[in-house]
Amino acid sequence: MTHHLKTLPEYFQAVIDGRKPMEIRYNDRGFNPGDSVILEEFEGYLDVPACPDFGTGCPPVEYDPYNEQENYKIPEDCKCHQCEAYRKELYTGRKCLIKIKDVFELDGAGLCGHVAFTFDILNITDKELK
Repeated sequence: MTHHLKTLPEYFQAVIDGRKPMEIRYNDRGFNPGDSVILEEFEGYLDVPACPDFGTGCPPVEYDPYNEQENYKIPEDCKCHQCEAYRKELYTGRKCLIKIKDVFELDGAGLCGHVAFTFDILNITDKELK
C-alpha cells in the first residue's frame, strides 16, 4: 500500500535532515509496517482560502490528486476551478519516499485514532515545477 501525505516545509526538511525520525498522523488510512509513504511538501496548504464562488451553486473544490472521483466535473461556467489551480500551485515539487518500519497506536496517550510510525527513507526528489 502506498500513502500520499501533505507535509509542511519545516517538517519535510526535518525528515530529510534526519531530525524527525517518526510521523504522527491520524490513522484514517490504516498505516501498516511495510507500507510506502510519499511525503509531499506543500507550502501553506492549511491557509488555502475558500472558493470565491462558494455558495453560488458551484460545488466546492477540495483538491486531492490521489482521491479524484473519476466522473467528477466542474461546470464550465463555474469559477471554482480557480481554487483547484491555486491549490496545485502550493505543491513545491519536493517529495520523499519512505517505508514504514513500526506503527504505534497513540490512543492511550490521549491522541485517540492517531498513530506514530518510524520509517526508513528510500528516496528524496527535489524537482522544480514548471
